[in-house]
Amino acid sequence: MTELGTHPVQTLDEADAGRVTDAVLSRLRMVRSLRREERRKSIAYTLYCTALLFVIWGLPLLFAAADAGADGRLRGAAAERALSALPTTLPAVLGTVTLLMVGRALWQGPVLLERAALSWLLPQPVLRRALLLPRFVVAAVTNTSIGTAVGAVGGFLLYALGAGSWWAATGAGAVAGATVGFVGTSLATAVQCHCEKAQLARRSWIRLTAWAVVALLWLLAVVSLVHGPWVAEHVVPWSGPWGWAALPLTAMVDGGPPSAVGWAGVALSALVLVGAGRIGVAAAPRIPTRVLRTQAGTALRVQASLYSLDLRQARTAVRATRPRAAVTMRLPLPRRSWLLVPWRDATALLRAPGRVVWAVVWAAVTVALLCLDDVPAPVLLMALPAGYLAAAQLVEPARLETDDIRRSVHLPWPARVLALWHGLVPSVGLLVLFAAGAGSAAGAGVWSDRLLVLPALVPALVGAALVSAYRGPVPVHLMIGSMTPLGDTGPLGALLWQARGPLVALGALAVVDGPLRGAELGVLGLLWPLAVGAGMAWWLGRTARRTISGG
Repeated sequence: MTELGTHPVQTLDEADAGRVTDAVLSRLRMVRSLRREERRKSIAYTLYCTALLFVIWGLPLLFAAADAGADGRLRGAAAERALSALPTTLPAVLGTVTLLMVGRALWQGPVLLERAALSWLLPQPVLRRALLLPRFVVAAVTNTSIGTAVGAVGGFLLYALGAGSWWAATGAGAVAGATVGFVGTSLATAVQCHCEKAQLARRSWIRLTAWAVVALLWLLAVVSLVHGPWVAEHVVPWSGPWGWAALPLTAMVDGGPPSAVGWAGVALSALVLVGAGRIGVAAAPRIPTRVLRTQAGTALRVQASLYSLDLRQARTAVRATRPRAAVTMRLPLPRRSWLLVPWRDATALLRAPGRVVWAVVWAAVTVALLCLDDVPAPVLLMALPAGYLAAAQLVEPARLETDDIRRSVHLPWPARVLALWHGLVPSVGLLVLFAAGAGSAAGAGVWSDRLLVLPALVPALVGAALVSAYRGPVPVHLMIGSMTPLGDTGPLGALLWQARGPLVALGALAVVDGPLRGAELGVLGLLWPLAVGAGMAWWLGRTARRTISGG
């Protein structure tokens, strides 16, 4: 019996809801027929341009790589080391890509509805499965196709290094890429279904465990690259789905045809695809409306920020959707006024332990690259961007201050001095990380004299990171650009302006013949990085004064 003055709630059974859904979607398809046709033409044109660019630029490079591999020009100690370490490095790469796809679902999942559908369709009595499942299918097909293409190109390049025949390596790479694309999309849909902040807080241990597994895989990969063949190369490919997808490629390291191990990897990957597909199909219709609305708004803000090349605003929009624990860790208040800025920077890093972890990772990559022997100079030079990324993690407090200049408006220092003070904690932290890495390398018996140049690189790397932190918004005249026969220079100028700090610093460090280019350690190799660091400090002062003070 209903209460007085109320009416029983009328609900639709599943059959009625199905008929209403079919009618609504049929009407919607008819109304949107013109727009859908325009979208199909746009997609076809995009695919045509992509294929044309690949034929013009990609195929000649692939054929040149195949010819170089056939002539033996790509063979050598570095190629042999890379192929021997493939059973550990490839699972680490596949696991990282999958985890990045899953992490993106926290702010933009595979199932994304336009604002019109969110406003007009979801409140109606239509079946969510009929509305959301096609979005999952489209995302899965798109990501799987991209993964297949990228994996096939990667497999062909491995063939050029000596991994099996071209058709087998290309097919094995396509299998690995397709597996990652589909599994990543399905797991991302499951995360999107449970990505409300309360649910994420309860499941934070899953995310931490996944990143711990990926970190362990990369640690084993680094050991394989530095030390050579060892027992992990027989264990990691069988340790989980991240290794099963790599089995077809790793089975051809010796140059032979696909073996039983490779076909076992294909079978195991097929089972993983079936399981992941069931998870994605079950999760897509259950994504909460609040999540769909929030992610649609975030996607629009990120898209607008990227169109204006404001990468910092895009990152702020993404970070706003992530749950953050209330970390109250702080250091004792300093007794000296000049320690105030370092105290704030150190406290900010303690409250963002992820930054410190990534700084440790990139510092370890820097040390590992410099410990490699018998490798070409370009491989050694990759230590420069790795060191810069380590420094960029440690200057995050300065970046936060430039995002909101009210944080420093009452401090008794000018912008130039304040920017230099922000370099103290990152410099000390980077020196400690490099020293710990060099000590670990010496203890492991892989010491290289090139590690002695790391302390001299710290001022230049930290200076480049701080210049990027203080760069401010892109000037309007760069965004406008000028018309040339090759197109508008606005986007290119804005991108170069965004990356001007690391481009200048790393370029200056790379042009001089020194330990980073395989030469012997000398006076010039130690003094030149210090000179670059002094120049970056001067540039930092000018950039900070212009950005903060407007002068």
